[in-house]
Amino acid sequence: MLPNKKLNRVLAVCYGGGHVLMLIPVLKHLESLGYEVHVLGLTTAATPLRNAGFDPLGFQDIIRPEDTQALAHGKRLATKMHQGNKVNSLKESISYLGLSYADLEDQLGIGGAELAFEQKGRQAFLPLNPIRRFFDQIQPDVLLTTNSPRAELASIHVAAERGVPSVGVLDLFGLQPYNDIPADSVCVPFKQAVSILVDRGLKKENLVVTGNPNFEWVHEFSLKKSQPESFWRIQHQVEPEDLLALYAMKPNWDQHEEMIVSSLEKVLPQRPSLKVAVRPHPNGDRSLAENVIKRLGKASFLNENTSLPLTIESCDALITHKSTVSVEAALLGRQVALFHSNHDYPTHGIPLHLFDWGSFSITIDEGINALSQLKKETTETQHQRGKAIREAWNCDGRSHIRIANVVIQALQNKKAIKAA
Repeated sequence: MLPNKKLNRVLAVCYGGGHVLMLIPVLKHLESLGYEVHVLGLTTAATPLRNAGFDPLGFQDIIRPEDTQALAHGKRLATKMHQGNKVNSLKESISYLGLSYADLEDQLGIGGAELAFEQKGRQAFLPLNPIRRFFDQIQPDVLLTTNSPRAELASIHVAAERGVPSVGVLDLFGLQPYNDIPADSVCVPFKQAVSILVDRGLKKENLVVTGNPNFEWVHEFSLKKSQPESFWRIQHQVEPEDLLALYAMKPNWDQHEEMIVSSLEKVLPQRPSLKVAVRPHPNGDRSLAENVIKRLGKASFLNENTSLPLTIESCDALITHKSTVSVEAALLGRQVALFHSNHDYPTHGIPLHLFDWGSFSITIDEGINALSQLKKETTETQHQRGKAIREAWNCDGRSHIRIANVVIQALQNKKAIKAA
């Protein structure tokens, strides 16, 4: 039986990681205002949604008796692709993989689906028919989603089919062409992203600068009184005048990590005041960090148990690959040395040149130069830089409210159209 129709029903569709964390504060705010919220929590999104008090839907909720072939596909694919430590359940993996693959066969035929999946894996999925089932079941008045291919993109297409307004929320690294987000309204983290999306075909009037809820902890943390020295600075004999850099690692070793460590190996002998706190990725192997410390020697030490906010605050600079941690450090006013394989940060609209906060290296020589330029700064310099960046990037504790207001406006516009 369908719920009562009040023209205020929100359907949110999101994957896990930063995407679901962006939407949770928005959804909680909409619920507090009396809106009826339904969430399709895909893959790893279910657990954080439940922890936040939601009862997320999954693909297993739309399985029908006639889906025998889809379930056969799902069981076959799940034997290799189910990640029991991340995804909600084996049943959900079978349902998600099976319905998505069956829909791919509907779109491309048996041979076409096999070839597409062989080439792209799950990235070949655009599960339109499964998403249509959710729209049939929920009958939403507005869609809220983020920038991701597969089900999130499919939900935008289905919303357009049904005349349902859609609101998309862009994460930090969603400005590349493969992350199309053709929603009716698109919430972007900072104004520098607008021109890039306009160049990609989005209308400027459909773009709203809101900020990103994932960074709001930085605003809250910035309001607290700073501690001049952390216990682990003292514990590892890092002097107040030393320049302490936090090296935030990826979960797996790759050419970017090798570039960072090779650059540090060249720089550290020339800069005895430079110390490095090596932080393994939460999903990575601790032994990778231990190997880094062996290579860097006594100038480095392991940091894995201190909270990220306190860790960043205790350091003078951050060294990392392309990641959200780099932006969080910049929002707290720290210098950032970024390493990647190409100079593609402009494609993300990230204003690297503003506020003198970061460098970007794609070779060891560039990395050596960048790390050599890091300097000891005063607390006031860090404070002023962080304040300017937080203001420019709308990090003020209200980004979730601004996004919710875009959703509410979409609902009001639909109501006005229906009344006309």
